[in-house]
Parts: sequence; C-alpha cells; structure tokens
Amino acid sequence: MSMGGEAVARGVGGGRARTLAAWATPVRLLALALAFVAAVIAGVIGFSVNQPWLGLHMDFDARAGGAVVASAAGPGKAIPPGTVIVEVSAGGDRLRLERDDLTGQVDGSFGPFAEFQRFMARQGRYAAMMRQPQMTLTDSTGRDWTIRPTWGRPLRTFGVDFWIGVVVGVVAWLTSAAIFVFRPREASARYMLLSGFAMLFCAPIGVMYSARELALPETAFYLINGVNFLGGSLFSAALLALLLYYPKTLAPRWVGLLVVGVFLAWYAAQALGWFADLTFARRFLTLCGLGGCFVLSGVHWRRTRRDPVARAALSWFLLSWVVVASAFVAIVLAPQMFGVDTSAVEPYGFLLFLLIYGGLAVGIMRYRLFELGEWWGRIMAWTLGLLLLAGLDMLFLAGLRLSTELSLSLALLICGLGWLPLRGLIAERVLGRGKTDDRALFEGVVQIGLTAAPADQLSQWVAVLKARFDPLRLDVGEAGDRARLEDDGVALVTPALPGLPALRLEYARGGRALFSPADLAQADALADMLRFVFESRDAYERGVVGERKRIAGDIHDNLGASLLSALHSRDGERKDRYIREGLADLRSIVTEPTGAEAGLAETLAASRKEMAERLQVRGVTLDWPVRDQPDDGVDSKTAQSLRAMLRELTNNIIKHAGATAVRVALAREAGELVLRVEDDGAGFDPATVTPGAGLGGLVERAARHGGVVQWFRGASGRGTQVAIRLPLATVN
Repeated sequence: MSMGGEAVARGVGGGRARTLAAWATPVRLLALALAFVAAVIAGVIGFSVNQPWLGLHMDFDARAGGAVVASAAGPGKAIPPGTVIVEVSAGGDRLRLERDDLTGQVDGSFGPFAEFQRFMARQGRYAAMMRQPQMTLTDSTGRDWTIRPTWGRPLRTFGVDFWIGVVVGVVAWLTSAAIFVFRPREASARYMLLSGFAMLFCAPIGVMYSARELALPETAFYLINGVNFLGGSLFSAALLALLLYYPKTLAPRWVGLLVVGVFLAWYAAQALGWFADLTFARRFLTLCGLGGCFVLSGVHWRRTRRDPVARAALSWFLLSWVVVASAFVAIVLAPQMFGVDTSAVEPYGFLLFLLIYGGLAVGIMRYRLFELGEWWGRIMAWTLGLLLLAGLDMLFLAGLRLSTELSLSLALLICGLGWLPLRGLIAERVLGRGKTDDRALFEGVVQIGLTAAPADQLSQWVAVLKARFDPLRLDVGEAGDRARLEDDGVALVTPALPGLPALRLEYARGGRALFSPADLAQADALADMLRFVFESRDAYERGVVGERKRIAGDIHDNLGASLLSALHSRDGERKDRYIREGLADLRSIVTEPTGAEAGLAETLAASRKEMAERLQVRGVTLDWPVRDQPDDGVDSKTAQSLRAMLRELTNNIIKHAGATAVRVALAREAGELVLRVEDDGAGFDPATVTPGAGLGGLVERAARHGGVVQWFRGASGRGTQVAIRLPLATVN
C-alpha cells in the first residue's frame, strides 16, 4: 500500500472513531446499559417461568428420610403439608430422593467431580419426569400421590431469595455502568464495569437453579451453573485488577489483563475436569483473590499516606470490601470448606455485595470523602474484632474439638484481653487519634486576645491552628462568617475575625488525612472562643474608659464643687464642712461602687456609715433600721441624690437642731419612694423660715427626680421630720 493509501486508511479509521465517540454520549450509553440489563433479566425470568410446575415447596429432612412438603398449591395442592416424600417416578423411571437433590448451593455441596456429575445426571432424570403428563410421588407411608404438572410456573411462587439475586445483579450492573460512562478513560472505572457485568451473570443466574422446585434439564443446568461460576470468577478478577489501578496505579496496564486471564484459564481448567475436587476448583482461586485484595489494599494504604483524598477513597473501598467480603466468606464460603451446607443463606449473602458497589461508587466519584474519618476506623476495628472472634471460635470448635460453650468462651476471653487493648493502640497510633491538649489551645487563644500588636496576634493565631490541625500548607483565604471545608476536605478555611484574616489550611495532620466535620466544628469553636476573647477585651477597655470618665465627672461635679465652695467661703465652720464633704466625695469616688454597678443598698450603707460617724462626734445617736430596705429598680443617680440629701440633712441637724437622737427610714408608699429623717432637736416653723442654700439644695435635688420635700413637726411635738418623696416611675 502506498503512503497515500495509508494516510487515507488512517483518516477513515480516525473519522469512524470520532463518529463513534460523538455518538457514545453518557445518555446513550446508559440507555444501552438499561436495555442490556432488561434483556438479561427478561431471559432469567423467562427461563425460570417456562418450566413445569408442581406446586410444591419441599425441604429435605435427613431425620425424616425424605423431602418434607412445606406448602402445596396448584397441581400438588392435594398433598397435605408435612407429608414426607421419599420417591419420585414417572415415564418408567424411578428415583429415591436424596439430600443433594434439593440443594440450592451446588458449588459448595460436592467434593469430587464424580459426585457433581452424578447430581447433574439425577437432575436430568427428575426434569424428564416433570415433563411427563403425570408423575407419582411416594410418601414415607407408602402412599402414592399423582400430580399432573402444568407448563409455566407462576411468578408469585418465586421466593424472596430469587428476587434478591435479580436486584443485586441489576444494581451492580447499573452502578458500575453509570460510573463508567462518565469516566471511560479510567482503568478503575473499566474494571468496575467488568465487575458489574460479572455480578449480573453471577447473582441472578445463580438463583435460577437455587429457586427451582425440584430439577432443571441437565444441559441447561450445566450451562447455568457454568455461567454462574464464570461470573463469580470474573467478579473476583475484576476487583483484584481494580486494586492494581485504584486509587493509585501500582502496575502496568498488561498486569490487570493478566489477572483476568489467569482467572479465565482457571475457569477453563475446571470446566475441562482438570481438578478432582469441585469445592477446591470453585473456591480456592476466589479465596486467593480475596487475599490478594487485602495485600494490594495494604500497599495502597502505604502509598497514600501523603495523599488524603486517595486515602479517603481507598477507605471507602476497604470499608465496604472488608465488611462484605469477610462476612460473605465467614457466612457462605468458609463453612463450605468444612462441609457445611450454606445454600439457605447464600442468596441473602448477595445483598452484602451492594455495599461494595456503594463504597466503590463513593470512592471513585469522590463523594463527601471528608465525612469518612469519623466512623471508618470504628467500623473497621469492630469488623476485624468480630472476624477474629469467629475465626478463633471455628479454630477451637473444628480444630481442637472443644465444646461449643468452651470454644466461644475462650474466643471471647482472647478477644477481650488481646484485641480490645490492641484496638485502642491502633486507634491512637495508626489512625491518628491522639489526645488534643485543650488546655494549651485555650491558653493560646486567650494569649491572642491579650496581645496588642496585630502582627503578633496573627502569628499566634497561626500557631494555634498549626498545633491543632498540623496542616502542610497555610495561607490567607476568602473571608466568611463560619469555617468551611473545600475540595473534598483537602482544605479548611477559618472565618475572618476582628483584625485577623480568614486562613486556608490544606492537608491535615501533616498530609495524612482530610479535614473532617469534627475539624470543622472545632475550627468554628476556636474562632468563637477567640471572638469572645476579643469582645471581652473590648468590653473591658470600654469599661476602663467609662470609669475614667465617671471619675472625672464626679471630681468635677462633687469634689470640685465642694472645694470651690470652701475656697470662696468666709465662714470658717462652713469652710470646714465643705472640706469634709470634699474628702467624703473623694473617698466615695475612689473606693465605693457607683454608676451602673452602685445600687441603692450599697449607697445607703455608705451613707449610714458616714452619717453615724459624723453624728457620733457630736454625741448624737442614730436609729436607722436596715431591714426591709426597698432596692429593686432604683437607678444609681437616684441613689447618689439620696446620699447627697442625707449629707445635707446631717449638716443641718449638727449645725442647727441641737438634737440628741436621729431616726431614718426608707419605704415604698403608694408608688413613691419615701425617705424620712426625724430628730428630737429644737425644731423650726417651716412657714417662717426662708430656705437657704442647704434647704434649697434639698428641694432642687428632689425636683430633678420629680419629687418633693416636706417638713413637719416631730411626732413627739419636738424636733423636725423631713419627708423626701420621689415617684417610682422616675427613679427606675
């Protein structure tokens, strides 16, 4: 061929490839997958329905020596449940029922191939009898029951195990196909598609013969059983090959094809009868494939220690694979190696494989990988513990021939003393669950709030985040109100705080893990704690500024006024009084609570002490009951005004009254706060006295709060009683 011809050929081939690629859109490929699975399931159901129907459900009972009729309908409805069928005859042929005739698990029920071939021959003879116009079933009493089989088995007669196999095959195929159509270039997706294809021919076709009434034609049975084992072999090969390329590529492309080829060659060898034992031929390579999956998983675990996304994806697979495969082996395959019939539970065991496809789908599609770390370790640890318990129990029971109770007790004792401490060590060392120093984190956050320089605050905040999360990379991120996870948990972005930017942390725990929802919650908690520290510091600083302003105002209004009055007073006694008041004001400003924190009780207590001291110097006694003092709702300004008025009244008593006793009372009366001060001195006539600076000051202070000042004669006819009334509405 000329070079021009080769170019034309390449052009035509390339054009066809481009045309095929343009046609093979995900929607069309999914439609093909649906059509294919519909055709397969239609064939499975069509074959299963298109069989002679006896209307009997029988279970072999070795103690009864035959097959016990569990239920009867249709052609066999005349046979009462509980009847033990021991022999079947029709068309001149007669067979006595054996246990293996009704087994649902063919591969694990026979040892030598000769037994398997004998079983298949008997199935062919039973199937031929079922196709006769009538057949005779002989029970254990010798009675013959004649049945006329009808062609076509109703769908309603198929049990749950049949539909479980159908559902598992459909879900496995559609899940793998859905992943493949979106990632056709990835080797992992292609091998997953192969595993789904294999499961489609393993689970539904397997239940075709496990759900049979009595028998299937020999040739069809051979074919169905062979396809079922081929599906199982391809499934094991596909999973083993998948782990060569997922989540990391471990081998060249041809190695995966070689693995599949080895399993196909093994299948051909057993089909040609090269193995003497059927159980070995059907189970050995599958168990080797399981072991190979564990080995490759360990290699991947080591290779992904610095790739948290790949580690999380692998964890999904390991979680599903270890749990499912181990459970299936423990429940179905391993007991068969010891001669235990597990045909009753095998169809339900296929349900476990749905978890494998769920884990693979989640891992390959990278869906919410960051949520895995919270519970993956716990499930894996408990699964391994249960497997260890089951393995030890089987070892003691089958290997050492111990009693059931003793073997289980020893297994529990060994697991309790050995596995549980080891599990805790693994959780702390291998899975990275060391204890967090909460005290150090708290001290670090508080120290940030106490630091003044913004640059120092940022460096300390970075140090706290590094101590807690150990990220490989830390940089400024986009601001937000709350922390958030990005890139499947590769990055965690902290919220912006007053004076601090949002920070983006990448690759937690030195690159060994993804950030989890627990990390997200702790980042928010640390940010909230730091925000609270900042707010508390700001509130403290505002309080300091407010206190300074209060002191300045009190000095100006009270102390300044007293000193100014003393400065301009020519009366020596009055000057002394002003100086004493100034000293009292100074003591009050510096040492006593005021403002919003100074309640009526504290203020009046200070006034009581001051008043008692001043009166005592003059030989005057003070009677001021402290019980039942009304304090609720009275603001600090009113309390300070009352104190000032008490001080002025004390001055007047000392200067003018000549009293020997003073009584003070404070009460609530008819919506008013009433302060009464009464002395036993000389008294005066309010109508004839012109209020000076002292009395005028009382009236002025009361008026500021909407109140009044009243003067009366003392109750005994001596002295003076002053009543200061303030409306509660203005003092609250």
